[in-house]
Amino acid sequence: MFNNLKRGLAIATISLIVGGVAVPGFTSAQTSAPNSSSVMRKHQRGGVWKELNLTDTQKQQLKTIRANTRQQMQSILTGEQRAKLESAGQSGDRKEVMKSLNLTDAQKQQMRDIRKKSREQTLAILTPEQRSKFEQLHSQRSGK
Repeated sequence: MFNNLKRGLAIATISLIVGGVAVPGFTSAQTSAPNSSSVMRKHQRGGVWKELNLTDTQKQQLKTIRANTRQQMQSILTGEQRAKLESAGQSGDRKEVMKSLNLTDAQKQQMRDIRKKSREQTLAILTPEQRSKFEQLHSQRSGK
């Protein structure tokens, strides 16, 4: 049973990180952009990353960045917040889950800092061409 709890927390945290940390620009669909829903569908299936044609090394680096980010974010949360995150992890509404955690201002700032660092690390592993493609997809998604 303990393994199931750990697995659930890991899944919820990974969903949070993948959805909102590693690529914060791809966390929510914007209906104002004509291609946003197709970009979101691709992202949800990993298509954005497939479109970038990441090498195996880049994929491993991305996996490491995500794992480190997840660990850093978990360390910020209290035991109660981690339990809430675990129980709400399957709801699918990331914003509501985050609201329910009642993060302090300090925790929110730490989360922003971690997300920023994660994004910088993620972009740093991309080639200039991949970065350009990533920014293009990000702009399409956000309607910029």
